[in-house]
Amino acid sequence: MEDVKKKEISKIRNKLKKDPVSELLTQKPFAEGMYHFGTFIIDYYVRVKQQVEIDYESFMIIQVAVTHQLYSLNKKKSPSNRSYANVEIEFNKLIELNHDISDTFQYDLKNKNRLTISSVCLVLDLPKETARRKISLLCKKNLLHVSKKNGISLGSSYKKVFQKFVPKTVYEMSRLLKTWKKSGALNHLLDFEI
Repeated sequence: MEDVKKKEISKIRNKLKKDPVSELLTQKPFAEGMYHFGTFIIDYYVRVKQQVEIDYESFMIIQVAVTHQLYSLNKKKSPSNRSYANVEIEFNKLIELNHDISDTFQYDLKNKNRLTISSVCLVLDLPKETARRKISLLCKKNLLHVSKKNGISLGSSYKKVFQKFVPKTVYEMSRLLKTWKKSGALNHLLDFEI
C-alpha cells in the first residue's frame, strides 16, 4: 500500500516537472494557495489543542470514528438526510441511546461493519498499543465508546466537539476555497490532471 502511494507521488512529481502545469505552479496562484493552505492547517491543529483539548493523534483517531460513522450514515440514509442539521440530529440521538451511536446507525453486524482498534492502526499507521492507549483515554473523556458488539463509536462528549468544532472548520474551509478562487489557485487545481 505504501509502495502504491510512493508511486503515485512520484507520478505527480514527474508530471509537474514535465508538464506545462509546472510553469503555472511556480507562479503566484500556487505559492499563494499553498500559503493559505498552510495557515488553514496550522489553525486547524491549534484549534484541536485549544477547543478539543487533546493531542492531534488522538483527534485523528476520533476522525477515523467520525468518518466510519458518516460512511455508515451515507450508505443507509437518502441524500436529503445528509445535511449538517440531519447529521447533528443523528449524533444527538446517541445521547438519548445510552451514549452508543452504533444503535443510531443500526450496524449490519453480519458484514462486521464495525470499527476496531486494528482498523484504526491500519488507517493511521499507529502501533496497536499506542492506539489502544489513546482510545482508552478518549473513552474516559467520553469522546469515544467501545463495546465488543459494536466496536469503536462516538461517545456522548463528541456532541460538544461537533457543535463547536465542525461549524468553525466549515467556515475556515469556505474561506480557504474563496481565497483560492480569488487568487486563481482553485481553478488551477481543478484543471490539473494526473
